[in-house]
Amino acid sequence: MVFRRQFLSWFGIGAIASFLPVALAACQDNSKTGNEPSSQEEKIDTSLRPDGFQALATTTQLEEQGTIIDRKNAAKSVLIFRLPETGEIAAINAMCTHQGCTVELDDASQALFCPCHGSQFNLAGDVATGPATEPLDRFDVKQEDNLVLVKVT
Repeated sequence: MVFRRQFLSWFGIGAIASFLPVALAACQDNSKTGNEPSSQEEKIDTSLRPDGFQALATTTQLEEQGTIIDRKNAAKSVLIFRLPETGEIAAINAMCTHQGCTVELDDASQALFCPCHGSQFNLAGDVATGPATEPLDRFDVKQEDNLVLVKVT
């Protein structure tokens, strides 16, 4: 008798456990969750071209965001921004030469700074204040239609 109750108890728990995922799946909303790119976000081909350039952003994205940091598509981390005086697009290695933290653009001072140890660089990537002693690598950049192309060397 005790064995029968235990069996029925375990059988009932197993039945409920096997039905639960089906019930949860039926209750999910199949509409977009917000993780998908919006219709305005353009899907770009980031593959390396024969000339060594690769598309890392669109000019629309650059205008909307101000700066773009690409850490996954290029061989090195790339910071893309517009030079304030000329409006030209610039691309530099976003990794600080001191200890590899990601530098950020400070619009107020028109400089690049490392939030980890305080190094500052001018917009050309040259060291303004240490502890970094080496400049940031600059990359060739060009615009084709709405694409920002960068040659990461």
